[in-house]
Amino acid sequence: MSDYPVHMEIEHKVHLIRGENRARFPEANALLIDDEVLTLVDAGASRNHIITTLKDFGHKPEDIDRIVLSHFHIDHKGHAAYFQEVSGCTVMSHPSADHGIKTLEGLIDFYGIKGHKFFDQWRYFIEARLPHVISDYRVDEHFEDSKPINCGEVELIPIHAPGHSVDHTCFGINGFDTILLVDIDLTRFGPWYGNKVSDITQFKETMKRIIELEPKTGISSHLLDPVTENLRERLIDFDAAFDQRDKRILELISQGHDTIEKLSQVPAIYPRIPHEVFLTFEEIMLEKHVDILSEKGLVLFEDGRIHLQKA
Repeated sequence: MSDYPVHMEIEHKVHLIRGENRARFPEANALLIDDEVLTLVDAGASRNHIITTLKDFGHKPEDIDRIVLSHFHIDHKGHAAYFQEVSGCTVMSHPSADHGIKTLEGLIDFYGIKGHKFFDQWRYFIEARLPHVISDYRVDEHFEDSKPINCGEVELIPIHAPGHSVDHTCFGINGFDTILLVDIDLTRFGPWYGNKVSDITQFKETMKRIIELEPKTGISSHLLDPVTENLRERLIDFDAAFDQRDKRILELISQGHDTIEKLSQVPAIYPRIPHEVFLTFEEIMLEKHVDILSEKGLVLFEDGRIHLQKA
């Protein structure tokens, strides 16, 4: 049992379902919209936390009308297949999410990790720790950017926010004063873009768009409480991580860490590597940085080695 309340009210009819283990991966927060259309936004919190929240508001899993998925990642689609099976509910996603949501093979393709030296260990981790995400998922409908999803009194406004993943979507709740930021998660780690379908340039554009919306409350998928104090500054600091990582990578290259593998062993982005599977995603993110630094003429990537270019 968690040592904190399983759910909290965000506003009338909108409730945060907190993930177990303080919502750390592979858990993530979800939202329950307790409205005319009983709606779950993401399904990556533990099944127990979701069911407990439903019960506390007089519902059972069979009552769910709709699940809205923010993106294809395992900690967000989570238990959607289970709840869809027991309730017959509709599952909605961004149109670009289908391939990654529907099957494990599609997810692996979007991750871009098949053939990586740690792929077998990653797959073992998934099968051992998260067997529920191996099953196939059904997507029934697609939402559109900026077109409200009506739940009754509550409207969810999709904000397509690519970068973290191609389909990553935030949601305004009855406008943009309160935004479910999903994996613009405001954690100390900063931005994560370790998949084939992740893109740093798009992520930076997304950050600009979210900051310009000037939300007053930001709901992270991986923090227990919404962020209300200094939210703008928190978003700006989160965005600053891209350039800070560029600078760190250039410094490490100058010190002789002149291959992706050498940089990953430091590591350059993760604060530490708790399991070698994480090296897969460290390397993917590093490759994206090196590509950008190369485009800027700051490095030359040749024969597997990274060379600093003289200014």
